Amino acid sequence: MNKKIYYSLGAVALALFIILTVIVKLHYTHSPMPYIDPYLQTAAWHLQDNTFLIQVSSIVAVLLGDALGAIVALIIIAVLFIKDKVSAIWLALVSGIAVGGNALIKLIIGRERPELHRFPAFFDQTGKSFASGHTTFAVVLFGCLFFILLQYLTSIWSKYLAGLVTLFLIFLTMFSRVLLWVHYPSDTLGGLLWGVSIICFTYPTYLHYKKRALQAS
Repeated sequence: MNKKIYYSLGAVALALFIILTVIVKLHYTHSPMPYIDPYLQTAAWHLQDNTFLIQVSSIVAVLLGDALGAIVALIIIAVLFIKDKVSAIWLALVSGIAVGGNALIKLIIGRERPELHRFPAFFDQTGKSFASGHTTFAVVLFGCLFFILLQYLTSIWSKYLAGLVTLFLIFLTMFSRVLLWVHYPSDTLGGLLWGVSIICFTYPTYLHYKKRALQAS
């Protein structure tokens, strides 16, 4: 494994995130970002009549929300810890850094959530908008699980399938937040970049300790 690849990807993701964050803070704390937000928001609004999509998005909102999301993460970490302590610790640390850091970023940026076409069941959604906490959590949870699972997959097709499922779950989360109008698309992009940067910066260290654990066993 070439550590430089992951560090480089992490640096690119973090740089893009910082650029996006600065732009939002300076110009768009109370409005959509041109070229990124309006078109996707309009498309999402026209899909709000689709009951199936709304139901799926509502389930995602609950499962990856603050309360249930924390419970889901703790259960996964606890189960992992029984068989794979290094992976469990990595997932816990990455989740804590990404989600905790995102909460601080939200307070600093202070971007208001979109309201014009927000789905009625989510009118009472509180908190700031940038970056999307659901997206950040989805990226670190599904992303870490993918890399952990990757060690146990032998065929190239199983690895590709796992990767596709991971991407689908992440982009489903991003789509659901925009569909419900609780986030701007740029919020979900920010959550994606932030989560990816944390995973890339920590993955080489995880592999180092994972290798040591295997050698000691």
